[in-house]
Amino acid sequence: MTRRPSPIVAKRRNFVTVGFLVLTACPLHAETDFDCVMEAANIVELSPRTPGVISSIEVEKGQRVAKGDVIAQIDSSMERGALKILEARVGSTAAIDAQTARVIFTKAQLVRAETLVQRNAQSPDKLESLQNDYALATSQLRQAEVDSMALRAETERARVAVENTVIRAPFAGVVTDVTLSAGGYATADHSVAVLAQTDPIYVDAYLPAALYDSVHAASEVRIHPEYPVNSVIDARILMVDAMFDSASRTFGVRVALPNSDSHIVAGQRCRLEIVPF
Repeated sequence: MTRRPSPIVAKRRNFVTVGFLVLTACPLHAETDFDCVMEAANIVELSPRTPGVISSIEVEKGQRVAKGDVIAQIDSSMERGALKILEARVGSTAAIDAQTARVIFTKAQLVRAETLVQRNAQSPDKLESLQNDYALATSQLRQAEVDSMALRAETERARVAVENTVIRAPFAGVVTDVTLSAGGYATADHSVAVLAQTDPIYVDAYLPAALYDSVHAASEVRIHPEYPVNSVIDARILMVDAMFDSASRTFGVRVALPNSDSHIVAGQRCRLEIVPF
């Protein structure tokens, strides 16, 4: 799964999501408003953990998905076959049952021999042989139990291998592109689809260094997007960069706008107006 942030988003990663939406009319103040962009919070290329031939694509371009929804399925016939074999083996207790019965039998023989030796009716050599048999049977029972635990772990790993053939949405968002189709071969370098997280929407702007002392986290701003026309979104700055861009003598700020209703369209330009104290 490869991330594809916008150039501004790529340079501005550690921001906290807060904000609220108000649609009203508001004039711009030329001395306090700046260009900004409104981008999806996250854009990722979805690739399989296990490379292979795609058996099905479950989404289309423009489709909205919830976190965990299936995006695509890699052919998993081999992984499922291996899992069935392991599940059949892990469901059998024959090995442990056999070793348990042997321990019980050799224990009974040992107890009987100990009694006979005490009565001088059994040679000590026979008792020693039975003691060895009992110790061996106990050891083999423990090994059977360890083998059973290892088999359960192997079965769980096989289940994970099957799950790894399913490509799921890591977050709720919109599918912006489907890059492969059923029958194609997907790898880490050949993604299946591109998913954009549009809640929240990140607003990024660069302000002149002269404003650094007067702008801070929680400063009030108004966002004037291109769409809807003449709308204004009241919010607060969530993050101010700790460094200037030496070439442009600017610093970045970010606002995160809730967008659960998808009212705000990502990918548009805007103006960010700083509200005077």
